[in-house]
Amino acid sequence: MHNRCWYLSDQGVSCEKTCQAKGVTYQQQFPGEATPMLPKLLGREPATRQFAWGRTECYVAGSDRYHTAKERADSNSEDTGEPGQWAYSACRLSCPCTQGPKVEAPAVDPTAPYPSCVEQNSVFRHAGAHAIFADLSAFGASGCWQNDCKHTDKFNAEDMGTCGRTCAQIEECTHWSYGEQEDAKKCFLRKGDGGREVMDGFTSGARSCAPPALPDGYMAYVAGRLLEPCDAGKSDACPDMARAITTWRFAIKHLKRATEGKVDPNTINFINQVSDDTDAFAAQMSEDNFPVVVTNNRQVFMALNSWMAAQPSVQADPKDASLPNPLRGHLCGAASCYEKIA
Repeated sequence: MHNRCWYLSDQGVSCEKTCQAKGVTYQQQFPGEATPMLPKLLGREPATRQFAWGRTECYVAGSDRYHTAKERADSNSEDTGEPGQWAYSACRLSCPCTQGPKVEAPAVDPTAPYPSCVEQNSVFRHAGAHAIFADLSAFGASGCWQNDCKHTDKFNAEDMGTCGRTCAQIEECTHWSYGEQEDAKKCFLRKGDGGREVMDGFTSGARSCAPPALPDGYMAYVAGRLLEPCDAGKSDACPDMARAITTWRFAIKHLKRATEGKVDPNTINFINQVSDDTDAFAAQMSEDNFPVVVTNNRQVFMALNSWMAAQPSVQADPKDASLPNPLRGHLCGAASCYEKIA
């Protein structure tokens, strides 16, 4: 399964040694919570299934129970080194092995324009060492590690281009992968390509492999115009304050980037002030204060409207799922500007 040969180790023996004994090599693979391998290796379901613990599934024969696996092991598992070298005195491990040489990088020209630079059927695994755990809440609202999108290496995404766009904006990111996990399409961000594996259905790329960059001034301008129905406060034309505020934060973030070093210090101060006020409102929203925040934001955007309109623009395709919602003609979601809007 999963392009691997699976073996059940002897008690207290690592997967690396188990694979070597079979004349093959260890290659890490997480089978997932929905399809654990230990019942298949045993030919039956053990009496007790327990929580994910180490990076490898563990079967305790004496009590006929097993732990599933996860990408970041619990501290009490002592699973801190190379995953194939881990062994635990009470455990028989579910070991993924593979025949053949080390997987080399596919023959893809990394300098080719997106999507020609994308590696097909390739994934960059965390493998205990290669993931980036960062605040990705601006890009993803679900499918994050431990349901925390403010500290995660992955998130649900509608399109692989979102992975490329996200990686290009995260300083530590050098590579990305996109594929299905837990019945959802996800982006995975990495700080190296050391975890490369062959995996059907996955696509991957380097940091430079991304859709064309989007001009900050244009994104601020489009989002600001899209918010005009909310200028009067919450109403039938603007029923969702959370989505409106997420969109305002998006617009202001890109306005700050676009104006850095290009407008006078007094204008910068006004932008920073409405940014702080909007963030504070987002933390504690009320219908009474919503019109006040919106009015202040609009005044700043009106003052810079001509300047933003004169900035470089792009021809955005509303069907391009890699674009943030405002460039597809929608307000952001309540948590992220890449949420799929029905």
